[in-house]
Amino acid sequence: MMRSDALLELIWGEAIEVRGPDEMSPLARLLGALLTVPMVTLVAHADDTRPFAMMESDELLPDAPLGDILAEELGLDVPRDAVVLIEPIGFADAASFSGRALGEELGRLLGDIAATCTTAPKGGFDAIRPVGGDPLRPVLRALTRDIARILPDTRVPRQEELRAR
Repeated sequence: MMRSDALLELIWGEAIEVRGPDEMSPLARLLGALLTVPMVTLVAHADDTRPFAMMESDELLPDAPLGDILAEELGLDVPRDAVVLIEPIGFADAASFSGRALGEELGRLLGDIAATCTTAPKGGFDAIRPVGGDPLRPVLRALTRDIARILPDTRVPRQEELRAR
C-alpha cells in the first residue's frame, strides 16, 4: 500500500515522466529483455526511492488499476498485462552502473514480479522468460549486447585474459 500511495502522489504531483524505448536505462533494457509481457518505463522525479515494478492490473485505488490511472492522468496507453517499471531520476539517468548494483536491482525486481503470481496468476512467473529453449536465443543476444554496452570495462579484461591462455 505504501508504494501505491507514493506512486499516486508522484502521478498527481506531476513528478512522473514517461520514457520511450530509445531512452530506457540499462536496468530497464535488461529487465525488458527478460520479460514475456510488454513493459512501460516511468521515471520518478524523486531520488529517495529504489526502482520498483508493478503490474498494470495492480489496483492503486479500489477498482482503479495502475494502467487505468496512467491512461487517465498521463494519457498513456498501457498494454494489458504490462509490467510498469518506476525508476528514480538518479537511477534512470546514471551514466554507468557497477555490475553488482545492476544485478542486485534486477534480481530484486524479478523477485517482485514473480511474487505477484500469488495474486495474479497470469502475471508473475508467466511474465518472466523461461530459462532455456530456442526462443530465448535472440533475447540472450540482446542481453549480451546490452551488458557489453553497460559494462564495457569488464569485457576487455576478460578478453585479454582469454587471449593470454
